Amino acid sequence: MKKLLALLFAFGLIAAACGSTADVASDAVDEVTDAVDGEEEAMEDDEEAMEDDEEAMEDDEEAMADGPEELNVAYFAGWPLPPQIGQEDGSFADAVGVGTVNWIPFNSGGEMAEAMNSGDIDISYSMGLTPFANSVNAGSQLSMVGIAVAYADADNCIVQGDLGLTRDNAAEVLAGQTVVTPIGNVTHFKMLSIMNFLGVDLDTLNIVPAEGGAATAAAFQNGDIGVGCAFGGSIVDMTDAGGVPILTGTETEEEVGIRTYDINAIPDSFGEAHPELVTSFLSAVQDFTDTWEADPETNNPIIATAAGMEDVGNFLSGETWFSFPNIEEQLGGEWMGSAGEVMKTQVDFFVEQGQVDSALGSFDEFVDSSFLEAVG
Repeated sequence: MKKLLALLFAFGLIAAACGSTADVASDAVDEVTDAVDGEEEAMEDDEEAMEDDEEAMEDDEEAMADGPEELNVAYFAGWPLPPQIGQEDGSFADAVGVGTVNWIPFNSGGEMAEAMNSGDIDISYSMGLTPFANSVNAGSQLSMVGIAVAYADADNCIVQGDLGLTRDNAAEVLAGQTVVTPIGNVTHFKMLSIMNFLGVDLDTLNIVPAEGGAATAAAFQNGDIGVGCAFGGSIVDMTDAGGVPILTGTETEEEVGIRTYDINAIPDSFGEAHPELVTSFLSAVQDFTDTWEADPETNNPIIATAAGMEDVGNFLSGETWFSFPNIEEQLGGEWMGSAGEVMKTQVDFFVEQGQVDSALGSFDEFVDSSFLEAVG
């Protein structure tokens, strides 16, 4: 507009200087008209650009509000848990508020961590605390956001029954035996701790990394190994084949001092981009847990189908191995409040055993209770 006013003023001067002749006036008017048209076109272009920017911002806001249409969740097959009621019929996705939940099975918590690091997994459901601790100790940008399940007897080391193992003869009987175990997870941590507790020299054992629970159970059933360390249905398979636990879950908790539980974990980037979705996930987990607790008899067969099992066995029936702290309990000092300290203890132990080079000074920064606190 300043440019337009300047042209109008110039037009007045020209007209005055030339006696306001028709030709000069006409030329001046043409110039002013052209200038006005140019200004108006420029203003229209600016307005269109602003409208485009506003539309783009609205589209971005809508996309952020809507969130992703799909959610990629890591889980363990053969590990029956209440949210699998909704996994089986698709209602879990409705409860979370997404179009589809892709349930992706994994063999170990270490594999879950790698998948979160690569961006292939949004939430790891019932991931072992130990592989999570090892992963963040190595530099992964992950957060623990909840407790999935507590268990003692569902994760253990089973020894061949005909070896006649007792506490007193463990060091002698186990010498030279092949022990198959996952590496870097809570099963591995428990195995090392139990052997240490019983005075077994690790150098006398042939420790072999597991290729999955099913392979461990098959080797045990064939008599190829003396000890199989695993979790889930593989424990049942080895026990059915005549195996016995080196220590019971209660003995491991009360005497060795190991509380066994799995967590829910996310990549930090996913939590920053979709905090409401993480909270919705945790809320849905609690809702399905409440549904299961209200009627286990009806829901256990549904869970077994989703978990790829004939039945849920002792995991969710009989002398139940699993327990599920509710959201209020999870937020207490016994669970989320002490998780950083538990991780520190575990990784320090791996350092002592020569399994890990060094440990962080603290793991508290990797425990994020904000998503649980946001659950209504």
